[in-house]
Amino acid sequence: MIFWKMNGLGNDYIFVDAVKCIKDELKRLESNLKTIIPRICDRHFGAGSDGLVIMYPSAVADVRMRMFNADGSEGKMCGNAVRCIAKYLVDVCGRYGDIAIETLAGIKAVSAIKDASGKVVSARADMGKVRIAGREGDVIFADAGNPHAVIEGNIADDLEMARAAEICRLRDVNVEIVSVCGEHALEVRVWERGSGETLACGTGATAAAYVFAAEGKVSFPVSVRLPGGVLTLEYIDGRVYASGAVQLNYIGELNISDYG
Repeated sequence: MIFWKMNGLGNDYIFVDAVKCIKDELKRLESNLKTIIPRICDRHFGAGSDGLVIMYPSAVADVRMRMFNADGSEGKMCGNAVRCIAKYLVDVCGRYGDIAIETLAGIKAVSAIKDASGKVVSARADMGKVRIAGREGDVIFADAGNPHAVIEGNIADDLEMARAAEICRLRDVNVEIVSVCGEHALEVRVWERGSGETLACGTGATAAAYVFAAEGKVSFPVSVRLPGGVLTLEYIDGRVYASGAVQLNYIGELNISDYG
């Protein structure tokens, strides 16, 4: 099975094109997701990634995405993955214009940005509307396509991340520890469901920027610095847009029978 490993700000995924797969291999993967995906995502014995994405044909968009975390659990959306898919569709499949991607959180529109050589180096995704779902003490819960818990704290403090991991475990949400760096700037560390700490999270950056703007602590546009790089968040007509770098790591091949 051929795969494309791509990342958005270091948030890396194995991307599989269902159309180009050998059908028996795809069926074996789909029938053993919880067993096979953790082994593929293992950074010592597999290809190594924060998760795996299968791209399918769609009746309502350019492509349909199923996104799985490193433990094999399925997520509704991934901001970095949809931006990487736009790179794949433009660079590999020759698509042009805005890309429509069907996800479990709705259809997401993504614009690809090319460099002088014609390769996609960045992408801007419509992350949709964000909803604040409640507050418990210093924790603000928000829905940005995936469920998030946003906490103001010291991102350099690993005890804060230990707390984030525990909230993630207890509440089944992604957790962002956020520091304010200026009127238009945040620093964020993320603990993701099913993957642990990642270098970046598109929906997490979206949730953090929206919550802190609603709290009056920053103003859009917001530059969100994550361990893997910077996402720029804009708020236009009630919707949040995320822009940042995307990159192809390499193209590889998996023998699915080796993984389960």
